[in-house]
Parts: sequence; structure tokens; C-alpha cells
Amino acid sequence: PTYPLSPRTTMGKSEAQIRRNTARAAARGETYTPPEPSPKEPSPKLTKTHDENAKVEQSGESEEIIQTKSAAAEKLEEALATLESNPDNLNSKERRSAKKKAEAIAAEESGCDDVTVLMEWYELHKASSTTNNAAKEGKKKKGKKSNSNLASAVVEVLSESDKAKLQVAKNLNESITNLEKDDKLNAKERRSAKRKAEAIATEETGTEAKELLEWYEKIVPPVSTEDEKGKKTPYIVFVGQLSYSTTSEMLYKHFHATLGKDVITKESVKIRLLSDSKTKKSRGMAFVELESPETMYECLKMHLTHLDGRRINVERTAGGGATAKKARITTFRDKQTHYISKTMDEIITSFIKNGEIVPEELDEGVIGLCKRHSATVVEAALKEYVEEKKERKIKRETLGEKEEENLRNPSAFLTHMLGRIAEEGIGNSSKGKGRDK
Repeated sequence: PTYPLSPRTTMGKSEAQIRRNTARAAARGETYTPPEPSPKEPSPKLTKTHDENAKVEQSGESEEIIQTKSAAAEKLEEALATLESNPDNLNSKERRSAKKKAEAIAAEESGCDDVTVLMEWYELHKASSTTNNAAKEGKKKKGKKSNSNLASAVVEVLSESDKAKLQVAKNLNESITNLEKDDKLNAKERRSAKRKAEAIATEETGTEAKELLEWYEKIVPPVSTEDEKGKKTPYIVFVGQLSYSTTSEMLYKHFHATLGKDVITKESVKIRLLSDSKTKKSRGMAFVELESPETMYECLKMHLTHLDGRRINVERTAGGGATAKKARITTFRDKQTHYISKTMDEIITSFIKNGEIVPEELDEGVIGLCKRHSATVVEAALKEYVEEKKERKIKRETLGEKEEENLRNPSAFLTHMLGRIAEEGIGNSSKGKGRDK
């Protein structure tokens, strides 16, 4: 006899399932007829490539097929999570066996040969549903940020235990953010309070604080740079290594004099000099708030310039949670270091192309030193270095070859110029003082 298709088999069978059913029917002396996909509905079997299936859900799938696949994937996800927690204390072999069984059931119920493809489809299906729900919710409630809707939609599908874990992570993230903003605390008090908050969160969730925060930031992405009133987050750079005697006015004048009045004005710049909550003395660092990204990038040129006897650091700040903030700052620093290195190489290369210096004339030590100074200082030092070479060449040609008129150590000579110009300022250096013969 030929058996008709059951409701489950209307979605089609894999080749392996067909072979098994054929063999079983033959053992019973019966004939098995493989099912064929309905002409009105595409087969749910994932006939596309792995990469294509990982991109989007198959178009044309009926709601029944989607629900069937989702139910099978959700059931498998729960089974794998249970095996991961291992409440029955199964050994490795037993867990592997249970996992294979759960995957086989999911493949049978969903009609998918590859459970990996099924789970990728399921994750994309959830993300798509979440995004759509968030978009609909955003249309209903004006003034709500789209990423807030997305976060709310994601939270709704969490288990009760994960919701509790999310609340603890949220409290920890807010506590750390508030501690970082609290200028009344010194560094020791801030570290102590942070460790206490992390210990409480770890005890409540059984998860290390760092891992907990990383998980939280995946579930709830950072909010938009615009608040509910439409105001944009200001562009801020951090200035470090300041002298304790440097004032906000001194810092403003340094930026104003170097970058020019068209870039830096009292209206476009807001400087907040950090001070100790008890002594009210400067902590040697400041935040400079700017109006536009263009001005912010101009201010980054002040990195490694000299002010009040100190070489200052000027870097981009980063918002978000503690973990994300640290990662962003590291990325910004790496990009800035790479940019400075590339800029210095270009400056030196331009002098070589112009024939003003020759390759290998300067050793790696002084080139590395150039990358620790601002571009303006390096250019001024190189120009003065080239002018000095020309003057000495004229003296040699006019007065004859003399040992004291040669630059016996060009790298050491340029090193001296870099230090002097950086300390005294461009155009203010006492040329010729303490020169290396």
C-alpha cells in the first residue's frame, strides 16, 4: 500500500529521511511514496546555500511553515540551554548523545537537513520580528527613540531569570556611570565603590562583572546621540598631563593661539578643569567641549604640544558603559597614534623628495622622537635644520672646509631643535643658543 502524507510530512522530506522510510516500508512489504512539495507553497527545506539562508528568511514561506520551524528551533534552543546548565549531572558522552538526539528531532520537525542553518534562520527571524515590532511601537509613541523600542522588544522575549539578570546589569552599569561622573570622589574612593558594586552584581547573578556588562550592552545597545528634546551630544576631547598650575584660561589661550581665532572662540569652546573635591586644586586634566566634529578634530592637532612646561595629551572621549567606553578609547588612541605616525612619515618624505634631506640622514631614534611631538613643531624643527645646513654649506664654500662647520651628528642636532622649539614655542625659540657643533 501507499501511505498518504501526514500533516507533518506535507512540508517535504530530506533524502536521508526518504531512504529510511523506504527501507522501513520495504521491510514491512510495503511501498513508500516520497512526498512532493505543494505547488502553492514552497518547500520549507532550505535549498539555498548556507550563506544565502543566513542572510534572510526565505520569501514565500507561509505562516504555518514559519511557526513550525520557529517552534522546532525554540525547542532545540531550550534543550541545548538545559544541557549546558546540566541539572542532571550528565557526563560528556551523555550530553553529546542528548544533544545529537535534540538536533535530530529539530531537523525532523522542521524539515531542515542542517540544524545550524535552522538556528541561524531562527536568530534572523527573531531579530526581524523584534525590529518590526520596535518600528511599529515607534510609530505609536512619538518622542521615543527607535533603539529604546528595540531594547524593550528584546527584553520582552527574555526568560524571567534573564530579566532579573538584566536588571542587575542595568543597576551596575548605572552605578559605574554615576561613579565616573562624581567629581567629589577621589580615585581611591571611586575604585573602592566600583569594586563593591561589581561584587554585589556578581553575587546576585553568579556572573563576573565584566562578562555581565558585556552581555548587557549586547542586549541593550547604547542610546542615540540625541535626547528627547532633539539635542545632540556635545563633542568632547580629554586633555591630560596638564601642569597643576595650568588654568582654564591658559588652556584656552593655548588652543586659541595655535589653532586660530576662526576655530577657537569663547562661544564655541567650554573648558572644564577637573579639581580635587577636598583641596580644590587642579588634578592636571580637563574636558574641552566643542560645537562640531570639525572643531574636535582640529583640537586633536594639539596632542603632544607643550603648555606650561608640560607636553599635553589631547584625545577623544568615549561614552557608553564602562566596558564599551574602554574599548572605544583604546580604538581612538590606536587610530590617533597611527595618524600621527603616518603624518610624520609624510612630512619627512616631503623633505626628502625636495632634496632638503637625504634618506638615512636621520636615524630611527630621532624619527621616533618626531612622532612624539606635534606636526607643527616637527615641521618648524626640520625647516630650521635645513636652513642651518644651508648656512654651514655656504660657510664651507666661502671659508674653506672646516671640521667645526660640519653637522657631525645630524640626528642629535635635530633632537636638540625639537626640544627647544617645543618648549619655547614656534617663532619664539632662541635660535643658536646651546647649539650642538
